[in-house]
Amino acid sequence: MQSTLSESKKELLQKLMRGGTKNASKKSGIIPRAPGSDIPMAYAQQQIWLHSQFSPRPIYNESVTIHRRGALDRDALERAFTEIVRRHEAWRTTFGWKGSELVQFVQPPPTHIEIPYLDVSTVAVGSREAAALKIAHADTLTPFDLAIGPMYRPRLIRFSEEEHRLYLTLHHIIFDGVSLYQAFLPELQELYEAFSRGRPSPLKDLPLQYGDYAIWQRGWVDEISQQQLGYWRDKLKGIAWRDLIKTDSPRDAMQGYRGDMIRVALDSSTSDALKKVSQEMNATLFMTLLATFYLLVWAYSGEEDLVIGVSSASRNRSELDGMLGCFLNTVLVRTDLSGGPTFPEFVHRCKDELFGALANDGLPFSLLVKELSAGRDSNKHSLFQVLFSFEPPLASLMPGWKFTRMDVNTGSAKFDLHLELDEFPEGIEGRLIYNADLFERETVQRMMATWRGIVDRVVADVSQPIYEVIPPMAAKSEAAPTRDDMNASSSPDSGGWRQSIRRLFGKQKTSNLAKQLK
Repeated sequence: MQSTLSESKKELLQKLMRGGTKNASKKSGIIPRAPGSDIPMAYAQQQIWLHSQFSPRPIYNESVTIHRRGALDRDALERAFTEIVRRHEAWRTTFGWKGSELVQFVQPPPTHIEIPYLDVSTVAVGSREAAALKIAHADTLTPFDLAIGPMYRPRLIRFSEEEHRLYLTLHHIIFDGVSLYQAFLPELQELYEAFSRGRPSPLKDLPLQYGDYAIWQRGWVDEISQQQLGYWRDKLKGIAWRDLIKTDSPRDAMQGYRGDMIRVALDSSTSDALKKVSQEMNATLFMTLLATFYLLVWAYSGEEDLVIGVSSASRNRSELDGMLGCFLNTVLVRTDLSGGPTFPEFVHRCKDELFGALANDGLPFSLLVKELSAGRDSNKHSLFQVLFSFEPPLASLMPGWKFTRMDVNTGSAKFDLHLELDEFPEGIEGRLIYNADLFERETVQRMMATWRGIVDRVVADVSQPIYEVIPPMAAKSEAAPTRDDMNASSSPDSGGWRQSIRRLFGKQKTSNLAKQLK
């Protein structure tokens, strides 16, 4: 029987995955640290720092764009940015060793941050975008020195008297999606509006800083680690840790992190339809989108027992609201696709697994890897290679302001595949970031066409069995199976059943899959 998700649980799930929950169930609150205290790296920071030491590419550099329409006061913008860095210690922190410990070093607040400025208004109108992106791309590919800082690299580009863009490159060690969408952007707007009118800052100083959280987190993880490790051992027992999707090229001995991305956009009508079917299923939009991604991986892997990484906001204390910093944790969601469930039934399977994972997301992913990974492979990510993320809701923007995140391609990928989605008033936008050493662009384009087909079929008839939701795929070459092949592989425990379906798709069979499997 399909389980019911109450409005309160839907709201909780949305907040757990995308930031903003007010859960105060942890035993002890976060308190300001004593002056002069050593500040350990938070677990997420430590993992990022370690990976950054060995990657041949700046894989944790991210670029966002703040668009400003109308006249711009450059001095007010620089003052606003400077004030944000003053307010948030996380954005003026460097990282390194102190004895045998990895720690954070909070630097004094800057008196003034001058934002590099470039005017492309003299360039031909049709070439301005390319000229600006060339500079922003170079900024994004320039590594940060984590021991020296700073971990931000702003650049203001003037397109015309009435159009400016602030390209901001950040190292992931100091931010996450909630930081940008729900803290940085609101503060930048408020401060700019105040300073451009000659007014003082309207913002109160923060009662806590990221370093206070990092110290608290260490003690809390010590309290809950054994209990949550027990959950993950049981949940992931018996999983086959192998590549999910056949690659176009073999893995190199060392992971090279060379990546590329393909953008995807669902128009407002499709996005609204997805929201409507989510409501009809008593599910969140996050759940529905995650379920469509599972079906994509299922179609290309032939695996019914799937583990996918999901980004959790991990801001499960009210003290963390409005704080800049990296709080993200990755949880593993193991979902069973066997038995031919309808799409709504499968969505609720995902829901049950999500709640279990989120109830145990206090355990840092790095500790889970240490516990469950006998030895880290140097040529792929530990425990999973496919990631799904849905960015937090964007704070309301004042007139004249706009935010975009996917203008600059960083040319790197930490995972085999990462579907990253954003919700905007115009619709759902996103990108599939892929390992370009493993997959050809044509292959990933077919994947995205398949995903879009899944979405369209869900919107057209949400009640279908999941095998009816998968559209025919333009695979390169796979022979169609015989009925004997199907009968031999129809056991619920056999992956061959899905392989047979995969081969059917590869030959573009137009027959109804349900009839094929009778």
